[in-house]
Amino acid sequence: MSILPLPSDPPPLFKDLLVEPEEARSILRPQKDERYGFGFALSPYRGCGHGCRYCYVREYPNALHGPGDWGGWVAPKLNAPELLWSQRHRLHAQRVFMASATDPYQPLERQYRLSRRCLEVLLLCPTTEVIVHTRSPLVLQDLDLLRAFGDRLSVGLSIPTDDDTVRQTVEPRAPAIPSRWAAAERLATAGIQVSIGVAPLMAVHDVQAFARRARSSGASSAWVGGLRLLKQDPFCKVLADHGWLKVLDPDYVKGIRQAFREVFPVRRRTPERPENAVAPPPPPIHQPGLFDRVG
Repeated sequence: MSILPLPSDPPPLFKDLLVEPEEARSILRPQKDERYGFGFALSPYRGCGHGCRYCYVREYPNALHGPGDWGGWVAPKLNAPELLWSQRHRLHAQRVFMASATDPYQPLERQYRLSRRCLEVLLLCPTTEVIVHTRSPLVLQDLDLLRAFGDRLSVGLSIPTDDDTVRQTVEPRAPAIPSRWAAAERLATAGIQVSIGVAPLMAVHDVQAFARRARSSGASSAWVGGLRLLKQDPFCKVLADHGWLKVLDPDYVKGIRQAFREVFPVRRRTPERPENAVAPPPPPIHQPGLFDRVG
């Protein structure tokens, strides 16, 4: 596996990050979600430079890296857009989630633009719905492309706490909370459907103000998700040391959810697809002749 040489003076967020470009063998992972019922998860990267200390992906088996290395390496799937293009026939009348195991707009997206190139493929799949989920305002660099999807795309912004001092402890490499609110407002102003994901729920300073802030950002919906811990998770000590073990209390989670229900109307998401929608045609196949030059 080759390691991409970084610039001689990389931006601070890229320092100490091992970048291991790879050729992926597959790009669409069938997945079922209680809220969205989406058909496929799409991750243009393996690993995540945000390195959130609670991330459940730490436990996934990896031949080269252990849980303690999470956040220190990223493998861009260089052929992700081409793989997606070759598999687009599977996406007819399906929903795609970007991304379940990595942030599609982590810092390396500035350089590789794999998420944008995958979105360009999805734009050409007229019956496919897309859900982009991120915690980064970097998503705004593709505002023009996101708008082109119309009502078949939505963006979820992860804002697990209203207190950026909490964020600095649990998500030290991720963007600041105020920048995420600003991103939500710009997306909503541009006419893009925005959802606030309070997930995984961390310590909240002012529950009622938090819920009202989410509503005033222009988001059309919000949801609260609990923390998924690993077996004997060292993150429990982080919570204990800061007095945040309450986030594991079901009653605490229930109270936060109730506060959000009071400001966001509860509605079910039901897909609406044209009855006469057709799948995109397969790419033309050129069979070389006997005397055609190859290469």
